[in-house]
Parts: sequence; C-alpha cells; structure tokens
Amino acid sequence: MNANAALLAAVLLMTSACRTAHPDAPTVARASAACELPATPEAVITVAKNPYPGELHEVFEVADGPEWWAPAPMDEERTRYRDALAARLGEQGLGHRALLERIHAMHAAMVGKPMQRETENVSRVLDGSAGKVGVISCLEWRLFQWQSRRYPMLEHPTEFGAYVLRGQGRIRIYLSGADRAGGSLRHEVRERVATDVARGFALVAHVHNHNFMFDRKVGDRMWTTPETVKDIGGGVAPSLTDVQAYRAMRESLKLQGAWVTNGLETGRYTSEDFDRMSAWEPTQ
Repeated sequence: MNANAALLAAVLLMTSACRTAHPDAPTVARASAACELPATPEAVITVAKNPYPGELHEVFEVADGPEWWAPAPMDEERTRYRDALAARLGEQGLGHRALLERIHAMHAAMVGKPMQRETENVSRVLDGSAGKVGVISCLEWRLFQWQSRRYPMLEHPTEFGAYVLRGQGRIRIYLSGADRAGGSLRHEVRERVATDVARGFALVAHVHNHNFMFDRKVGDRMWTTPETVKDIGGGVAPSLTDVQAYRAMRESLKLQGAWVTNGLETGRYTSEDFDRMSAWEPTQ
C-alpha cells in the first residue's frame, strides 16, 4: 500500500469510528500541528473544599476545525508511549479486544461479588452492541498528553477528565486532573458547563482515560485489591459507575456522548448507548 492509500484508509476508518463521538463534526482531514491546546488556559477553576494533591481544573477554548477530529499525529511522545506498552504487552496485547478480553476474564472470575457485573459493559463493547472503538483522535490525544506531561502515565498512572463543548465555531474544554488514580466530578466545574449549555453550547462528550497499571501491589495508590492485583487496565469500555455518571449528565447537562481512551484507542459512546449499557445503582 502506498502512502496516499494508507492515509486514505486511515481517514475512512476514523470517519466510521467517530460517528458516535463527533456529532455533525466537520469532514475529517489529516491532523496537523494546528491541533494544539493553548499554552495558557482561558481560566483556572478553584475547588474550595478538600482538593486532592495536584488537583487542577483548566478551561481551554480553540477554533473548531477538522484537525481536532482527525487521527492523532504519530509524534515522538505517542511513539514512545506505544513502544513502552509494546515492550510490556507485545504487539498482540495492545489492541482493545485483547485488553477487554483480559478484563472480562478477570471480572468473570469474581463469582458472587459485585465487581463481577463489570463484565456486562465489556461484553457489549466486545460484541458490538454498544459503542465504537477507533484510533485516538488529535483532540483526545492532546487531553491525554496534558495529563501525561504532568504525571507520566506508565510510571505514575493518573486519570484526567474533560467536558468537551461545541458552539459558535468554537470548542470549549473543561480539563481536570490530579495526582490520583481516579477522578472526581466537581460541582465548581459542572456549574460552569451548565452555564455554557444554557447559552447554546452542546456538550458533545465527557472524556476520561482508563490507565494502564503495571506492577501492582495490594493497598497501593492504584486501589489494588487481591482480586485486581493482576489487572493491567487500559480497557476502553465504561465501568458501571461511568455509565451511572453519564446518565446523570445526560439528564442535567444534555450530554450527547462519552469517550473512554487509553492513549492508543478510544471507545466512543452515544447517549443512546448509555441505555444499552449497565450502570451501578445506588442500592448496590
């Protein structure tokens, strides 16, 4: 396959994969250096009560354009990240199916325990009944990269979360992260998002990452238990608690979709998918 044919194939693949994630997105084009977050955020949102170590909430705004929705460029950081994972898992272990099958097997073995239900959403992604998985987009990569530059993802796994809004020819991003293997949806950020939605912006997605977690030990900073000590993470299916949060955001903020990324690939889910998947119920 020559270079032009390879590029066309990649674009067509991304166009198909993003149907659930990028409603009325501009025609997909090759990502370029223009797909960069500003060096300085538009605003920083302060959390008043009990912030986590390293907790940071920044607001970015950029001109909407096809480069954001295109496949992420294979820059030096992406190459280094992928090569490090391949050294650990091998080429066959990097794909989303291999990762999800591994997670499914681990949770299926938790017979009679609440965590066994985590197989439900994994099964739906594997059988294609919910969501689509595709290569990480340039926008998703820049969000992942923002957190990875703060805390190297493989050496010190942490989670970021972001609300992505579109309107008036702009993309507005509320990007949050901390020195923590897990996330928290702060009301100080959510209130700003609600104001933007009321002004006509569309909340097209909430995006967060599912970490790779190696060399785990029971009781470590990655919340490791005896059942999860061999769980390396990296699966792009939403958890039960993720879907619970998505449904609440759909109700309160008109959330249109959700993206779950591992820095290589992203699972993209529509608001209709939220009803096809399982959620953690408060009584459970």
